[in-house]
Amino acid sequence: MSTPDNRIAQANDVLKIIKAGEPVTFDNYTIVGELNLSILRIDSPVHFNNTLFRNSVKCNSTVFSNAAYFRYSNFNGNAYFSDSTFNQTADFGHSKFNGDAYFKWYSKFNGTADFELSTFNQTADFGHSKFNGDAHFWNCNFKGDAYFGFSNFNGYAGFSGSKFNGDADFRYSNFNFQYVEFYNSKFNGLANFWHSSFNGKAEFVYSNFNGGADFASSNFNGPAWFIMSVFSLSNFNDANFNNITGFNDSQFVGEAIFDNAKFSKTLYLTRTRYDKIYIRWYNINGGLGYDDATYMSLLKNFKDLGYFEDYDSCYFQYRKEHRGQPWPLVSGPDLPIRKGIDVFLEWFYGYGTKPLNALYFSVAIIIVFGIFWRTIGLGGPNDVTVEADFEWEKPVGPFDILSFSTTVFLSGTKLFIDPPTIPKIKGRSRSLLRKAFTFERILGAFFSILFFLAISGTVIR
Repeated sequence: MSTPDNRIAQANDVLKIIKAGEPVTFDNYTIVGELNLSILRIDSPVHFNNTLFRNSVKCNSTVFSNAAYFRYSNFNGNAYFSDSTFNQTADFGHSKFNGDAYFKWYSKFNGTADFELSTFNQTADFGHSKFNGDAHFWNCNFKGDAYFGFSNFNGYAGFSGSKFNGDADFRYSNFNFQYVEFYNSKFNGLANFWHSSFNGKAEFVYSNFNGGADFASSNFNGPAWFIMSVFSLSNFNDANFNNITGFNDSQFVGEAIFDNAKFSKTLYLTRTRYDKIYIRWYNINGGLGYDDATYMSLLKNFKDLGYFEDYDSCYFQYRKEHRGQPWPLVSGPDLPIRKGIDVFLEWFYGYGTKPLNALYFSVAIIIVFGIFWRTIGLGGPNDVTVEADFEWEKPVGPFDILSFSTTVFLSGTKLFIDPPTIPKIKGRSRSLLRKAFTFERILGAFFSILFFLAISGTVIR
């Protein structure tokens, strides 16, 4: 909103009025010159609504005993609120910080915007604000609700070491810079990040979410790190994590709900602790950062929740990933042999998760042996077998030969089908026929066992 040209005040005149203890009412004004209110105690309410600050504003170590209103204000220079204390409502809603905003230690509500070590004893409202420079909220203490909903952080956004003792609302906020940090922050009330977009790095290192953390429909478009964080009653429904996402060393005290949350890049859950995490494997599109304990915990979680298909897919991926890792307890020639066998187990029956793999290989083997039997002279117009050797009708057409091959294959188990008589074929070595016959039966036994193991582990649980 614009201000009339005739409502212009010099920064020095504003300072004199404040020092004199007069009412601070500069709504719809343009303040010219650097406004320096540092180390002052301002007892009356402060009104700078819809105010344009053409130059920098310095409120370092300032105490605002009453409400401070900066709603719809524009800070064209840097805004310094380091080590300041806001004892009543601090309203910066719909404001625009075109320079850096400093709310560092010397504020108790800090904002390039720098709010480091600032204290907000009641509600702090930055909703719908734009931070076009850096925003520093390190070590701030938000004792009341902190509202950053619908805000845009176009520069660095840092909340390291901050404490959110009331509700922390970041609904529909956009973090467009490459680095967002909430290092060592504590959220004792609800931490609400609904529909937030983290387009750069989002870091919640050592953060504590004790009153609930809601990232529903949020977008993490850059790397996201939640190392050593604690979440209670965490809800990440419908969130989109479009880049690397990390919850390493985080703790979810209650249930962690990630229904319909999608992870486009790698998800890290190393040493993450949770009772239950409602997440679906098919939404972890970027894969899970490899760690044995991570996979084991997630597999147990899927089984406890009855997500059996997720369990199967997760276990299959774990076995594949595990093969590519060092096996320190296996050495010498055993290592390549065992890893080679592991490859075949992946192909043949998907480590017990893909029964159809064994079925497909079985069909292929039957066809290959059918071609073999036909090639060496079994059946067809050029059949050279000795008919008297057959206890049943001699195969003639291709389907008869495939039926013969199927019988040989299935007879390897001796559960349902007895093996047929080994045919005598003129001009063919009896030893060759016996070896081929035996080999097909061995393959039949092997793949039948794999098939039934996979069926028992997936279909019949």
